[in-house]
Order: sequence, then structure tokens, then C-alpha cells
Amino acid sequence: MKKLTVLVLVFLGSIQVFASDNIPTSLEQQLRNEVATLLENPQILVEKELSADIEFTLNTKGEIVVLLIESNEELVESYVKSRLNYKKIDSNLSKSENRVYKLTLKIKKPRNA
Repeated sequence: MKKLTVLVLVFLGSIQVFASDNIPTSLEQQLRNEVATLLENPQILVEKELSADIEFTLNTKGEIVVLLIESNEELVESYVKSRLNYKKIDSNLSKSENRVYKLTLKIKKPRNA
């Protein structure tokens, strides 16, 4: 009986280990990844690190609606607007409540420049 109890505990412990390996990414992380994909490979000349604080929401069609971009460089603002505003995403977050999302974008100077 003691061996059976130990065997059951080992079995239950192994189930927890396997279950924890398949942690699904949260919907917000999926949204962040999709936004990062849309902002990849900027075709702008970067002399120094540029940054911007971005606030956006999602409409009922699953499109990103940019609300605010705070940056010292107008070039960054136009880049973000052109890449994000009204771009459709695949996330299920658009079906949830109205919410304002905030991201910080940093564009670093290329290493080979």
C-alpha cells in the first residue's frame, strides 16, 4: 500500500510538470508580439536611440487605433502611425472590453552603422 501511495504521488507530480511546460501565452503577450511584428525593421535613419510611448485601443473589427504617441522625434510618430493605425490583428482581445494599451517603443542604432 505504501508503494502504491508513492507511485500515485509520483504520477501526480509528473502530470504537474508536463502541464506547466505548456503555459499558453496570455492574450496581452500575443498582442504585444503582433505589434512588435508590425513595427519590425524600421526604414528610417537612426543616429541615436529613439523612443516613443504609445497608447492605443482595439476597435470591434480587431484593428489597432492609435490614440497617442509621445516622442521627441516627429519621424518616430509618423513611422508608428503608418505601421500601426488601423492595422488588423488576430488577437481575441478585440472581443473584450474597451481598454487602452500602453507600450514603449525603442529603436536602437544598428550595430553596423
